[in-house]
Amino acid sequence: MPTVELRKDEAIKIFGPAAINIASGAVEVLGKKFNTNDKFIVHKTRSYIVVALTDSKLDVNLGSEASIQAVEEDDPYHEWVSIANEILSKGYRRIMILGGVDYGKSSFSTLLSNKALDNNLDPALIDADVGQADIGPPGFISMSYPTQQVIWMRMLKPFKLRFIGDIKPQHHIGLIIDKLKELINTAEKDHRKPIIIDTDGWIGDSYALMYKYRLVEEVKPDATIVIGEEYWEFFDKLSLLGTNIYKVKAPRIRKQRSREERRALRSDKYREFLVDSQIIKVSLKNVLITNMPLFMGKPISLDSLNVSPLEKVLYAAKTPDKLYLVLSEPVKLQGFDELKTRFNVQKIRTLISGFEKNLYVAIVDKNGDEYPGQVLKIDFRNETIHVRSKYRVEPSIIRFSHIRLTEEYTENILE
Repeated sequence: MPTVELRKDEAIKIFGPAAINIASGAVEVLGKKFNTNDKFIVHKTRSYIVVALTDSKLDVNLGSEASIQAVEEDDPYHEWVSIANEILSKGYRRIMILGGVDYGKSSFSTLLSNKALDNNLDPALIDADVGQADIGPPGFISMSYPTQQVIWMRMLKPFKLRFIGDIKPQHHIGLIIDKLKELINTAEKDHRKPIIIDTDGWIGDSYALMYKYRLVEEVKPDATIVIGEEYWEFFDKLSLLGTNIYKVKAPRIRKQRSREERRALRSDKYREFLVDSQIIKVSLKNVLITNMPLFMGKPISLDSLNVSPLEKVLYAAKTPDKLYLVLSEPVKLQGFDELKTRFNVQKIRTLISGFEKNLYVAIVDKNGDEYPGQVLKIDFRNETIHVRSKYRVEPSIIRFSHIRLTEEYTENILE
């Protein structure tokens, strides 16, 4: 295990995976101080600048593909620290961070949160990235009330979760903004300050710019941090909305995650929130199921279908334009062709029992709090839904998504 010696104010950049022990002295990572005998881990998808606060010795255990590098002269880390200190000195309440994928948004958010705690403030940190969620599970936006400094947002526990039901924001802009404003309002009622909003990395096309403009317009941050020189010119006009724009450079040399690494990080988060869950059984009569038209239509008496073999039909429901049938197995029903006319619908949708297995859902309790869950099965004969979740709550609403999780907790996105 190599030992690295650092003079006071000297800095190095460590690319993971690596395990660090402070043999002597004191160092700082993203505003968090580590003293003699303290330890920290650099995940394989992460890199950190380590700044010596005193003359220090570090025992460094490097994993495969890990490395220690000198900090480039043009690295913006010290500028980040200066801007973070300036932002906190201004007393801003709402702070939004914008930037591209792997540009350092989460690291800057963590730095800002750590500095706020250093200043005896009570920050709220909102993770608004549904795809690469750090605080909560994928498909949610989440908020934490940090009480201790961390070097990775994934170390924080969520205080509130809000379900979006997708790992891409493109089709859910209005919902994300509404849920984000809910979390901000909660944080303000709880007298949290500053409220740090870490956004997703979708920024490189016209629709993304429209989304980010709308975010700033509706959330009304006091300060907006734009990370990445190539994006600065696109956000200058946002100052007309009254937000203070801070232009921040992205590190030129930084850890960039592959698609496989991103998928693995999401799988880890699904596991964190779903493994070793309890099973919750709820009567379909006692819970509202949304985002699934089958359960939003009017139930139809099976006898009124006049099809055979009728025993293969488990459930039927009608919406204004469709008739939904749940079958125990694939089968051709006699009388099927007459159903459109009889029930005055444009289409008939048939589902085979088991279609619901492993669908990713949110369980909403009577207070409106939302928690991750996974459907195990729906017993149509006994009209019960079986969901697993780590959270012991009585569901009043179950919100479905188009995400089906495999046994390895990877996603299959349904059409």
